[in-house]
Amino acid sequence: MLKNSTWKLEETNLAEFGGELEKKHRKEEGSLESAWSKSTGVGAEAGLWVWRIEQFKVVALPKKDYGSFYSGDSYIILKSTKKEDTDVLVHNIHFWLGKETSQDEAGTAAYKTVELDDYMDGNPTQYREVQGYESKLMLSYFPTFSTLQGGVKTGFNHYDEPEYTSRLLMVKSVPSVKSGGRPTVVVKEVTKEQINSGDVFILDTGKVLYTWIGKESSGVEKVQAATYTQGLEAERDGDVNTEVFDEGDRDQKIFWNALGGQVDVKPATAPVADPEYVKKLYRLSNSSGSIEFTLEAEGPKVTKELLDKDDVFILDVHHEIFVWVGSGANKEENRLGLDYAQQYLKKEGLPSHTPIAKVFEAGDHTMFDNAIDRF
Repeated sequence: MLKNSTWKLEETNLAEFGGELEKKHRKEEGSLESAWSKSTGVGAEAGLWVWRIEQFKVVALPKKDYGSFYSGDSYIILKSTKKEDTDVLVHNIHFWLGKETSQDEAGTAAYKTVELDDYMDGNPTQYREVQGYESKLMLSYFPTFSTLQGGVKTGFNHYDEPEYTSRLLMVKSVPSVKSGGRPTVVVKEVTKEQINSGDVFILDTGKVLYTWIGKESSGVEKVQAATYTQGLEAERDGDVNTEVFDEGDRDQKIFWNALGGQVDVKPATAPVADPEYVKKLYRLSNSSGSIEFTLEAEGPKVTKELLDKDDVFILDVHHEIFVWVGSGANKEENRLGLDYAQQYLKKEGLPSHTPIAKVFEAGDHTMFDNAIDRF
């Protein structure tokens, strides 16, 4: 299996999975996929579902493991919610790629995402997520979101392995995608050089959990760090000790000794303001007989009134790219939308891990509408 050193993880997309015949075939396949059979409620009721790719198969993740993602794996996440004051369901599908996932697993996740979308009649909005650069929307689904080393192929780093490798985890609060909504707490492995006063850190040595609380960390981070360590204790049947230290405590040297030596604690990192950026809207059309990709408008001139149901449009709001597919767009335009979005990132020098979302005029496009109106 190929690993990330030989292929571009962040360039994995859904561009090659187009065509009406393929779409019909995928819908038939999707109806036979046990992971989202009728008994699961997928597509018929509100809820959250998470699946992991295991040996080319889609395997439902136990609900107790929701929010824990391993760097060696690929996942599919479906979030279905009811529109306010209606019974209409809105669906978002995300496929998440760990930084050490194999090309086969990533490809399976991408294909199965499209299959699930076709099974749901193309109504969901699709999102590609890369480890370390998750969208706020995806993070909002989980009270705690953790990314850890290991995977289904390599085996998890369980505490009872003969040679347990210590890991340092950072517990950090991420603002909600909705105003006034609860923040998500992200737990991820870091190096000791990243220790700062604004977050909480957990040193997991297998038999002992050391929690170090930065003096400027938030109450949410402290609570979630405690909840997280309690979860680890339960997983290990209580066969683990927990020690907690506040920054500045005299006895915090116990934490530093366990870590292998003290480091200079960095000041709390202030939120970085988004740079000023002019949104841009591009049209992708083959009405002339060949594919043309043209700038339609930029800045305040970008409005929903410019959208044409017979074409595909790409909206650049800098931190995210949207591919909008009109209800009358032909299969070539539909198929090439994500491919052109990927090429656009390269051409504009934007990070290749920039989130890309594909939305359909006939489906829910609330996130797109908010982006085109707001930025």
